[in-house]
Amino acid sequence: MYHYFIFLIRCIQQKFKFFIWPLHKKAIFLEKNKLYFWAGILYMELKDYNNAAVCFEAAHAYLHLILVYQKLGLYSKAIELADEKKYYKKGALLCEKIQNYKKAAYFYAYFKPLYAARLYKNEHFFYEAAQCYLKVYQLSSALECFNNCQLPAQKEEGLKQLEEFAVVLYFTKHFEDAFKLFIKLGDYYSALECCKKLKLEVLTEQTYLLIAHAEAENKNYVLAAKYIEPFDKNKALIYYYLGQAKADAIRLLLEQKSYEKAFNLCIHHEDLDLAYKLANTYNIPITPSLCSG
Repeated sequence: MYHYFIFLIRCIQQKFKFFIWPLHKKAIFLEKNKLYFWAGILYMELKDYNNAAVCFEAAHAYLHLILVYQKLGLYSKAIELADEKKYYKKGALLCEKIQNYKKAAYFYAYFKPLYAARLYKNEHFFYEAAQCYLKVYQLSSALECFNNCQLPAQKEEGLKQLEEFAVVLYFTKHFEDAFKLFIKLGDYYSALECCKKLKLEVLTEQTYLLIAHAEAENKNYVLAAKYIEPFDKNKALIYYYLGQAKADAIRLLLEQKSYEKAFNLCIHHEDLDLAYKLANTYNIPITPSLCSG
């Protein structure tokens, strides 16, 4: 208000000639009286953008200053100022205008994350896109982007974030959502814990089978057999064979009353004591064909 008061006094002293002066003289007069914003507006009308920039900066009129920087072709300075002063919408529109889509996505991430994610994906910045999806809890889309990261460190860090997200869901008793995320992450053991909380038998069985398949893929045949045995004893038996788990294979054969197969397995492993014990217990006739396996 002080500067306006001084301006008014000087206008009176000049007999209000200010109002009939040309724009350039008005702008200079306003600037000298430290009414920088209005001086800047007049300089803008005169297309004197350099002086307009000086005035808008002095007035802290940053939105107008961003516009002046654009007029001067100083796009980097305009973008930097938009970021510094948190004019994210202004920065986003400016970056799109000059086709700097990565930087535009950076600005959009603050107020329009899904659109930001789309821009990032189009430019193949998958880690940044995933972070935007996380903001709006689109976990499947985030996972897809993390898996597309070219840098192993980014992929690893992203998957770690999703794992932590899933753990939070579990401990906040969002068991179904946690289950879905653990399954997508391939963490079947954690998914199984969610199933136990949900008490859904079919889902639990399917998760046991997933664990068995995953362990078999990693050649952990004995562990695979343990998980699949309650649901598929024949497949469990195959896994016990592959894992050289003789004792478990014999136990399962005996449970299935396949006494001769159990006897032959003992012979195959040269465990004669157990073979003859089985023969005596289950009345298995010892013939050359049985002993040959």
